Amino acid sequence: MNTSRRDFAKQASLLTLGGILCPSLARANGVYTVRAGDTLEQIARRHGVRTADLKQANRLESDLIRVGQKLTLPPLGNASVDRAASPTLRPYIVKRGDTLGRIARTHGTSVAAIKQLNNLRGDVIRIGQTLQIPASVSSGDLLAGVRRETARIRVRRDNWKRIVVHHSAIKYGNAAIYDSAHRRRNMQNGLAYHFIIGNGIDSGDGEIEIGPRWTKQLLGGHVKSYPINLTAIGICLVGNFEVDHPSKRQLDAFVQLVDWLRGEVIPGARQFAGHRDLRGEQTVCPGKNFPLAAMHARYG
Repeated sequence: MNTSRRDFAKQASLLTLGGILCPSLARANGVYTVRAGDTLEQIARRHGVRTADLKQANRLESDLIRVGQKLTLPPLGNASVDRAASPTLRPYIVKRGDTLGRIARTHGTSVAAIKQLNNLRGDVIRIGQTLQIPASVSSGDLLAGVRRETARIRVRRDNWKRIVVHHSAIKYGNAAIYDSAHRRRNMQNGLAYHFIIGNGIDSGDGEIEIGPRWTKQLLGGHVKSYPINLTAIGICLVGNFEVDHPSKRQLDAFVQLVDWLRGEVIPGARQFAGHRDLRGEQTVCPGKNFPLAAMHARYG
């Protein structure tokens, strides 16, 4: 993917047009506007309510939400509110060389979450500044949301034969941003990949986002070869791995996802490849710093 940082920044601003409410203002108004990278579970936790109550308040039949959607927040006095759902925060003092992206990756959260919690309008931070950070969460099970959504669809088990791993070749972006970029390239089904794994900037570090090609069981758009797209699941990790390395949580999420897909969901998908392994693709994807040899040793 060669879309520039400027294009993604422009797209992100368009996706969040209309204003982003900080938690306190959202609570005061009783309404929250969904922003890029949000999940229903994150919004519920951020505002100290249960996901089930948030869904009920908005008559949602699933956990799927869209950027710009306005959600009514259940009252905190509701007897069904789970007080323990509020995020545990910890102070962090900014050190020389820190960036919001680096802090987010280190603590297993996202830049968006840090900016919201600290009411930051931009990405500028200063040495000695104290930030409130969601307490670090161990990798644990990163597949809960994927399992839940997959249980609602009919997987074409006999169709999928291969899994192909990609990097986005840019450190910014998430499923919603890439979907918009791909549609601007006249890709009818939008997001080229079936799954996106975030890096903590525009979505959570290790957060697995499901694309419509998976929920609708559509062919991929992630390689040049049409026959391969017909039978190959595309997984894209956000980042430029020619320059940087995938985070530990991204790799944990990737291994959990591929193990689960091959072991429980589509056992027929025994072939594994990096994008550059495929004949005729002429690419360095997923980048020299992605542990492709180790993944081949694991998956063949």
